[in-house]
Amino acid sequence: MRVALILSGILFGGLAVYGGDERSAKVDLPAAVRPVVEMARAASPELFADTIVRLVQAGRIPQREMQIQLLEEAFAVAAGAAEPVRLIAIPATPPDTRALFRGRAGELRLDVLSLRSRILKELLTVDRARARELFQQIPHPALDPRACADPLVANIGAYYEIAAAVAQSAFTSAEKDKAAHVQFLAAILAGARSPGEIEPFARAVQSVGLKPEEWELLLAALASKLETVGPDYRAFALSLNALQGEIAAVIAVGGANGVGTDGLVRAFRKYVTAQMGAPRCSPDFGPALEDISTVPPLSGDETKPSKRTDSFTADPYFQSEDARRIGDALNRLRFAPGGESPSENQRATTEWRNTLADFLRDFKAWRPPGADVDVFHQRMTVLDSVLQILPSGGDRDRILGLAVGYLASDVERQNAAEWLWQLKKLLRDAGGDAPKMLQQFRASNDVGLALYASFN
Repeated sequence: MRVALILSGILFGGLAVYGGDERSAKVDLPAAVRPVVEMARAASPELFADTIVRLVQAGRIPQREMQIQLLEEAFAVAAGAAEPVRLIAIPATPPDTRALFRGRAGELRLDVLSLRSRILKELLTVDRARARELFQQIPHPALDPRACADPLVANIGAYYEIAAAVAQSAFTSAEKDKAAHVQFLAAILAGARSPGEIEPFARAVQSVGLKPEEWELLLAALASKLETVGPDYRAFALSLNALQGEIAAVIAVGGANGVGTDGLVRAFRKYVTAQMGAPRCSPDFGPALEDISTVPPLSGDETKPSKRTDSFTADPYFQSEDARRIGDALNRLRFAPGGESPSENQRATTEWRNTLADFLRDFKAWRPPGADVDVFHQRMTVLDSVLQILPSGGDRDRILGLAVGYLASDVERQNAAEWLWQLKKLLRDAGGDAPKMLQQFRASNDVGLALYASFN
């Protein structure tokens, strides 16, 4: 979608359409933000929803009714994001794999659940009742253990963050007098199916104002969930360090409120032994035995799994013969004959410049295997490596131009979070040349690039 076409639609009162997806404006937008919102409507669901949240946070949409309508629109549109929940790659995931890039992209919180949670957090500041209504439209994700071959683990901490915010802010005083918000939180916890959900609940509940008797009820519910949640070694191992800290924190809160916590201490120990003693996917990771704090301390026998099953699979990039040739050419640019980085004088030689010219010719002709997103990651990884060995100047500008060209691709729409992660990394590595890149984004006639540049 060309930016010029979108702006033309704004000037003549029409709405931009991307791939048949029409999003009608419900409010009279301020002139200063209207072009940004209309560009966002033509972008991917992830970028649209993220843009609205950022505009509201920045105070660029001052009218309350406008904020509500745009946040409601963003909430609906966010359902179209590519990833339903945030994914985290387990520590052993090798570099240059799609799994690792998906995990890194998850840090941007552009999945359906994270986007909707961010949207409702802003909506709570202007319409608490509506935020509570919309929260009911978010199904509690059912987190069953993923296949051992899958190196990604789902993280739904955002669900518990917004649930606690709703409990704190969207229940009336009369409802709180009847402990309706406590029943709400207990029901949320009752739906947890993965050990990875317990830490975010324990963390989030501490942000809610509770009476001693309410703490007693929720700590009992937490102890019960620790004892009954099903095994899932990877979700358990990823969250155990953080969970230990949160359990210690809620025990301290319970003690301060005169609530007995011995049951919670026993439940945590039972939880650890049950999770570690269950069948587990390879490989092992997580805290060492001496770093796990239980009362009494665990023995080695208590942490042995009843069965070890298969490890994960993650097909690495750059395995084809063409990719190896590209890698060899890149190494010739990166290293002088003695193994050190080439000096400025060496980069000025005819030999080095011919090597660069040959590399660029071969790179432009290279078609990596895989889906569009795999091709995108491989190309961007190579260009980023080249960028880091070239000083500012014409050669580096050409690499930046190539990168901008590859960023203006369908991946922006199909896998927006992964696309944005690569964009951000490229800008960081561009260093002092980042302003040049942003200028190219603005001039690119690409919606996503222009939209990103509008915030920078």
